[in-house]
Amino acid sequence: MQLGYWVHNAPVGFRYQTVKGHGKLLKPDEPHASTVREAIEGFAIGRFQTQAEVKRFLESKPDYPHNKNGKVRDKRVTDLLTNPLYVGYVCSEVYELNWLKGQHESLVSMATFEKVQARLNDTGYAPARADIGEDFSLRGFATCGDCGSNLRSSWSKGKTKYYPYYLCQSQGCDSYGKSIPRDKIEGAFADVVKTLEPSPKYLVLAKTMFRRAWDARLAQAKDAARSTKRQIADAESQIEALLSRIMQASNDAVIGAYENKITELEKSKVLMAENLAEKASKPKRYEDYLELSLKFLSSPWKIWESGDANLRRIVLRLGFSGGFSYHRIDGARTPQIALPFKALGMLSGGEKANGAVRED
Repeated sequence: MQLGYWVHNAPVGFRYQTVKGHGKLLKPDEPHASTVREAIEGFAIGRFQTQAEVKRFLESKPDYPHNKNGKVRDKRVTDLLTNPLYVGYVCSEVYELNWLKGQHESLVSMATFEKVQARLNDTGYAPARADIGEDFSLRGFATCGDCGSNLRSSWSKGKTKYYPYYLCQSQGCDSYGKSIPRDKIEGAFADVVKTLEPSPKYLVLAKTMFRRAWDARLAQAKDAARSTKRQIADAESQIEALLSRIMQASNDAVIGAYENKITELEKSKVLMAENLAEKASKPKRYEDYLELSLKFLSSPWKIWESGDANLRRIVLRLGFSGGFSYHRIDGARTPQIALPFKALGMLSGGEKANGAVRED
């Protein structure tokens, strides 16, 4: 294990395979490996808000190991989200091994793993509801024009069918309990999205701005890489100093504190080294990123019109810096447009910027 080999039972997503020069080595076991990767990454980015949602996701996979009742135990979900083996590292409390680089391939990155641990320590997430998703694109984004609270969404039963509505449920609000048809509010929002499309000549200007920003970020990345290398060296020096102190200490509590600090430093060093290696191994081409960015800037309406729930969330996140306020009588309020579209709008419309009127 000190050489980076796992010697116990293979966790779900891995299987042992005889490899020349290694003997038995953990290898990704499909389709379980893809399921595990999707579960961990989904929890990291918020696709699954709770461990219960991860559990339901795993139970929806017929090939994933279940008990005789077709269920996945809660502990198995927790173990999956906290197991360093999936990051490519070997840890063992029994043998006092902390974050040793494993010989096996990782399923997720250390950055993803750290996001998962941060979310596990945050209990402020509500479980998913059935009325959140493709049925209501503005759920969690649309706000009440009277009180500013997020509008709720629901299906209401009519005489022959169900009808989708948004409504405010903040007690004391003038609009409390008053429904707004989904098509009315989402139609108003669609009109706003249509106004975000800039003219071709301002896209040329945006391209120049991206080029300058790209060059500046490259210079920053080089400085950050040098800084990261210094931080890794500093962490290694601290670990060596703490190991020397452990050899001289006789108090169990003090030794335990030193060991905990070493574990934290090892994890920090691993994360920094991984980020450094990832950036060095994946040279980024300016054209690749430019194409994606300009595609979004040129026509967010086409993306919104596709109707895909995930793409619509991208439009909400990147096109607006605040929620969409809607009054049930007066209609839509002026939304907070994200900086790129605001800047292009100011240039194309001759709006005031810093007290001066810009010309085309």
